[in-house]
Amino acid sequence: MWKKEIVQDACRKFQGDEATLKLLGGFYKNVYEYERNGTPCILKLIPIAAKDRSQLYSELEWISYLRKNGIPIPEQVLSANSQAVETIIKLPLPFCIVSFKKGKGEKINTSSPDAWNPRLLRLIGKIMGKIHSLSTRFHAGETVPFFEEWNEGEVFYRDLSYIEGWITDLFNVFRQKINTLPQTEQSYGLIHNDFQPGGFLVDSNDNITLYDFSHVKYHFFTYDIATFLFHALESVPKEVQNTYKHLFLNAFMEGYILEHHLEKGWQEQIDLFLEYRNLFLYIYLMTSVPPEKLDNQKKEQLNLLKKRLVRFRAALTM
Repeated sequence: MWKKEIVQDACRKFQGDEATLKLLGGFYKNVYEYERNGTPCILKLIPIAAKDRSQLYSELEWISYLRKNGIPIPEQVLSANSQAVETIIKLPLPFCIVSFKKGKGEKINTSSPDAWNPRLLRLIGKIMGKIHSLSTRFHAGETVPFFEEWNEGEVFYRDLSYIEGWITDLFNVFRQKINTLPQTEQSYGLIHNDFQPGGFLVDSNDNITLYDFSHVKYHFFTYDIATFLFHALESVPKEVQNTYKHLFLNAFMEGYILEHHLEKGWQEQIDLFLEYRNLFLYIYLMTSVPPEKLDNQKKEQLNLLKKRLVRFRAALTM
């Protein structure tokens, strides 16, 4: 997707050493590692069609606020022109560039449920609880546009006509149900919105570093919790997922409630959002990547997500 010379140009804008560039991944293979004066940094390329400068500045303001208030997020790297966001306007894909210092630690080995110890889950819960608490106190500047609401952007404005009717019907049912949930200061605000095990690093002392705040929006705090729980449970065999769900959630919430208190009914909301996350991911993948460009991993993921949807539909009709 990204030509070598384009990525090198982006790297130079942030005074990086082109020879050290290394693709890390990202949904659109748009995240690179590079060195700047010997310091490992991260470079992210974002098509303007997907997100413009003003939206990126909103995200960066939120990230800066979180960092100043103790959330472990890597420092931002400014360009050679002292800019937080740079652009390269070249067809066919004009894009923006942002950069951060590389965080310390490694990703969790999600292939084993043993990776999740209670202490680590409490720490992760405490961090999320603090993000949600800070959300209630954060007010973006007048010149910065608001973030999207939970039912805006993402899959909500995409063409769903080629997705099976019963799946879009189920999506509408969930949307109607979520619309009935009360939006209060304790339950609703800015969330990470894609809090997955692959979205943070952990060092040998269980120090956690978060990254990738590219999906931030206003949503229910319980959706953030459910998203983390959904992806953490993917490493657990199906037959013991219910047991691990309670173990994970109990440890996680022990840390969470030290920073933020949810209103009555939060457990039921998490159960609702666990099912909704499965549905959302299926539609997101189906509308993000043309079928002929799906790799084997995404094909397997789609098959698993659909099997769960079939089971869920069957349970509803019993």
